[in-house]
Amino acid sequence: MYRYINLPVQMYASSTATNAAAADSGTTDAATAGKLTQSGQNFLTTVSVGDYAVITTAVSGFAVRTYGLVTAVDSDTVLSISGTGLPATGTGGLSASGTAYSIIAAADVSKCVLSGAKFTENVAAGDVVCNTTTNLNYVVAKVINDTTILLSGTNFGILTGDGFFVLSDRGSVGATKIRLDNATEIRGNASDGQVTVHYKRGATSQKCAISMGDTVTDDAYYLKFREVALDIMKSRWTVNSGTMPLMPSSGTQGIQWVGSVVFS
Repeated sequence: MYRYINLPVQMYASSTATNAAAADSGTTDAATAGKLTQSGQNFLTTVSVGDYAVITTAVSGFAVRTYGLVTAVDSDTVLSISGTGLPATGTGGLSASGTAYSIIAAADVSKCVLSGAKFTENVAAGDVVCNTTTNLNYVVAKVINDTTILLSGTNFGILTGDGFFVLSDRGSVGATKIRLDNATEIRGNASDGQVTVHYKRGATSQKCAISMGDTVTDDAYYLKFREVALDIMKSRWTVNSGTMPLMPSSGTQGIQWVGSVVFS
């Protein structure tokens, strides 16, 4: 009986989010404790209490996508805010000068939207949405409909225009199958993370080279691959496949996936 290992690959690769547009955006130009300030704005028209101010470019002590709740619209140029996007006392982050921000409506908190998607067919709670613009990753809490995913927790993981893709370790979707039962050797490469599965010699397909999607200089993926592969091979014959779990990565994205599979 054939034996396979399912390896997570990108779903919706190179997608660009089509979330609702920001209610407003800009760069602060004054520092006042507990306030977001920008001259020339029209906050009285564009912003409502309960909206969120989100840092769109990291600044000293405040990571990208750190946010604050709008508690009052003081004037066209000043918002009262509270939350992790500014210090409890003093100024910084959203209450500093020179901080790039966007205002996001409360109704759009934690959403990932993609026009034309079919999320209900291939995404489920527990999958991971990877933001390639910020290199931050988020767990799916719920698939609302074909085009909208709700992310776990209160966050602004995906904003309109962000690049993203989805990873799943459920095995039934978003995976490529690699045959194991006729493999003669499995090798790892610590210089680039590549996993190589060698097969019995024949005219073609003697080797399968599995390259990493997130660039690394270690063989952590190989070590887990070997462990899962051995478990599959030792299992009862009623079980003929298994799935690699989603793995942390030392690369830029911080989570690993299979970038390419080449047979030679």
